[in-house]
Amino acid sequence: MLDLNTIPIIDNHCHPFLLQQRMDAQTFRGYFSEATHPSFAQKHVSHSVYYLWFLRQAAAFYDCKPLEDEIIAARSRLAGDDLMHCLFTDAHIEALVLDSAYPPPATCYAPEQIASQGGVRVATLLRLEILMQGLIQAHTDFDEVVARYRETVRHARKLGYSGLKSIVAYRTGLEIAEWPKDEAVAAFKEARAQATQHGELRLMHKPLLDYLLHQAFELAAEQELPVQFHTGYGDGDTDMRLGNPLHLRAIFERGDYQCMPIVLLHESYPYVQLGAYLAAIYPNVYFDLSYTIPFVEKLEMLAFTRQALSIAPASKLTYSSDGINVPEMLWVGAKRARTILAQVLQEMIDADELDTSQAQHLARLILHDNAAQLYFST
Repeated sequence: MLDLNTIPIIDNHCHPFLLQQRMDAQTFRGYFSEATHPSFAQKHVSHSVYYLWFLRQAAAFYDCKPLEDEIIAARSRLAGDDLMHCLFTDAHIEALVLDSAYPPPATCYAPEQIASQGGVRVATLLRLEILMQGLIQAHTDFDEVVARYRETVRHARKLGYSGLKSIVAYRTGLEIAEWPKDEAVAAFKEARAQATQHGELRLMHKPLLDYLLHQAFELAAEQELPVQFHTGYGDGDTDMRLGNPLHLRAIFERGDYQCMPIVLLHESYPYVQLGAYLAAIYPNVYFDLSYTIPFVEKLEMLAFTRQALSIAPASKLTYSSDGINVPEMLWVGAKRARTILAQVLQEMIDADELDTSQAQHLARLILHDNAAQLYFST
């Protein structure tokens, strides 16, 4: 079998983990499902193939039996910073690209702490919808909101961000239209009224959201700043029909956006072939292979990895875990990615599609080099 263990990992998309790492088994278990109803943590996650596999991997790492209580006890004996350092070292993780807007930053290790205590490089993403919501709540004038928004995005790199992130798929869908300013202003007034009435804002006003996204895309293209899009798989809060990456075609076709690298997250699952096709057709589109979330088992991971490599150039593929809440997710994603990618590439060697040196090169592109170029080259 092809050995990819010497290739350092850059996790193209993940989230910070919680400051409080001592937790009971049900809380820990609940993080391994995108379902939000408490019955899943209570009754169902422990019967999922992914979680049963994970317990055996964690038990081997912690040198205990593959039982939740023993794993929880073993991990609780380590301080949070020691826990992440041991896991990252074991998985040979070199760098992380963090969406630090979720979970709430006050509950999590800061990117600087993760870098210093975990012994990794860290790049951070500016989540656009969070920026929009904060500005809309803070200012009563539409033009002032737009000006402040553009100023932040224009100076994203100076502010320490290596890319942008949009969760518009969770809000109004990936078919991002162009709206006249007067319709965006009307939507802004509705959003302001909602924020005033409820004391918070979840931006679901399509003309305003789309209008502001186009403002960001213009500035991202000027800076050659990567933009990540949530696509496909997510919790029950997203309408999966609107998360099909084909809805982004109008963005891909814009000539003035061609200098903006676009990364389709979560292998657009279950729209894998469609997302890989887009990466194979459009020069600025990259396709992310995520090996922790979605929580699918090995055979399904082998299938989507084969599909991606069969359609898109490896120079357009990146690795991620989408790990969140607990550092084991980032660790196990890296371990699994090497295993899955090695098996698929070995199959291609055996089928005389690749030789060993070619396969090693493609693996390094996916696990390390492509993300290094996107986020760490400036």
